[in-house]
Amino acid sequence: MTAEDVTQGKPAPEVFLTVAARLGARPERCVVFEDALAGLEAARRAGMVRVGVATTHPPETLAPHADFVVRRLDELSVAQLAAAVAVAARAGKIV
Repeated sequence: MTAEDVTQGKPAPEVFLTVAARLGARPERCVVFEDALAGLEAARRAGMVRVGVATTHPPETLAPHADFVVRRLDELSVAQLAAAVAVAARAGKIV
């Protein structure tokens, strides 16, 4: 995916929805790792599980916009992500 593949940038969800469609995945079964507020908002609008990565913003800034916040990617287990995706899939959306 590149910027040329979409017509709207973040916080529009187009980039994430396009990737999900290309992968054949339902949005609620996807996880987005983002360090930017616009990216987290795009993921929310797409209905995806959101992981805020505290590299650009502090965790307390990302927390209201993410389902999880981490400083490093190894702070979340596959089991934790799978559980979050299962809840989202059952609900049909991310709250």
